[in-house]
Amino acid sequence: MSEQHYIFGYGSLISSSSRRITGIAGDSLAVRVHGLERTWVSWKGTKMRAVAARVMPNALCNGVLFEVPESELENFDERETHYVRTQLSHDQIAYLPGYAALALNSKVWVYLYDHDKHGLQNAPIVQSYLDVILLGCHEISPHFAQEFIQHTLNWENWHDDRHQPVYPRAQLHTQAIELDQLLAQQVPQAFLQRRLAP
Repeated sequence: MSEQHYIFGYGSLISSSSRRITGIAGDSLAVRVHGLERTWVSWKGTKMRAVAARVMPNALCNGVLFEVPESELENFDERETHYVRTQLSHDQIAYLPGYAALALNSKVWVYLYDHDKHGLQNAPIVQSYLDVILLGCHEISPHFAQEFIQHTLNWENWHDDRHQPVYPRAQLHTQAIELDQLLAQQVPQAFLQRRLAP
């Protein structure tokens, strides 16, 4: 039997429709990974921030595991071009109730960001990208979306670009009011400072 490969998605890859734009991806398992910190970052030459994880003791990062054929890993590497695919230890993974644990001989990958090498640029968070993530979280539960917000750092410099999305994989949806209410509740100060994108 061939080796099973899984990716831990903690940003736009939480969204089933977004990850299937990139390649073949199986159903997801909702998990929390210990020892990873998620924050907003950007890199030189981009017009938006993305979320990125780095190793950080005692930190927690929720997301999903989804199976990919080994032949599809290259497609996801290309999508996550600013990140380094790194193997996760099964010991770091806590499964949410109702989700069965993976076999210990399966390989679990995560895309990490080298903060020291790339640093932080001042591009904005764009709402079109954040919406994709939150809609993906809502596929699990509203609380999962709340947990994403609570366990993500760096909420300053935030643009509402829904009228003209910057994110190339933006999704049309009718849940803007619901998502805004959640954001206003969880990160009220940053939300009040969100401004309309030019």
